[in-house]
Amino acid sequence: MHRYLKRARALLLENWHLKFFSLVLATGLWVVIDKQSTSEIFFDVPVEFQNVPPNSEVIGETSKTVQVRLRGPSTLIREMTAKQVTPVVDLGKMAQGGEKSVPLNPQLVDAPFGVEVVRITPTSLKLSLEPSLSLRRPIAAPTSGHLPAGYEVDSISVNPGDVRVQGPAPHIRAMSKVVTMPVDLTNKRTTFIQTMDLDASDTLIRFPETTRVRVEVKIRKKS
Repeated sequence: MHRYLKRARALLLENWHLKFFSLVLATGLWVVIDKQSTSEIFFDVPVEFQNVPPNSEVIGETSKTVQVRLRGPSTLIREMTAKQVTPVVDLGKMAQGGEKSVPLNPQLVDAPFGVEVVRITPTSLKLSLEPSLSLRRPIAAPTSGHLPAGYEVDSISVNPGDVRVQGPAPHIRAMSKVVTMPVDLTNKRTTFIQTMDLDASDTLIRFPETTRVRVEVKIRKKS
C-alpha cells in the first residue's frame, strides 16, 4: 500500500510547475469566458455515420441535415462555422434489416471547447442497415417522342447489353433491368446511333463499370 501511495505522489509531483501552470491557465480562460456576453447560433449540418459494418449500406434519412443550436461566449460564436459542428452517430452495434429510429442528442455533437450544444433537431433519424449486393442486370433503352407518319421502329439494340450494379440488397433485387435515359425519336427517319447515360435517379445504386451505352435504333418505312 505504501508503495502505491509513493508512486501516486511521485506522479502528482512530477513536473508540478507545468501542471500548476496549466490549471491556472484553464481557470483563467473560464473566468474570461464567464464574463463575456452569451450568444446563440444555429447550423444546418449533415450527420456523420461512423463504424458502418463491412458489406453494409445505410439507407433512410441519411442525406437529411439536422439543425444544431449552440450557445457560448459571443467572441467564440461569431467566429464559428458549420464545419466545426459535427453530429456523429455510431452504427457499430446496429443490427441489419428493418427500419429503426436512431436517437439524436446534444452529446453526439462535436463542438469547439467553451461552446454548449443546446439542442439538435430532429431528435431522431429513421435508418436501416442493409447488406450490400452486387449483380449484373440487362440494359434497356426507352424512347421518347414520335416518329414522323409512315415510319416505325424496327429494332433497338444496346452495347453493352448488361451492367454490374451495386447497392442495398432490397434495391438491387427489385431491379429487373437498368434503363438508359430516353432516346428521342422526334423527326427521325433513318437508322441512327446515339450514346446514352444510364438512368441514375436511384442515388443508392452504383455502377462500378460504365454509365455510357451505345444505342442503335433501326427505323424503317411502314409497308
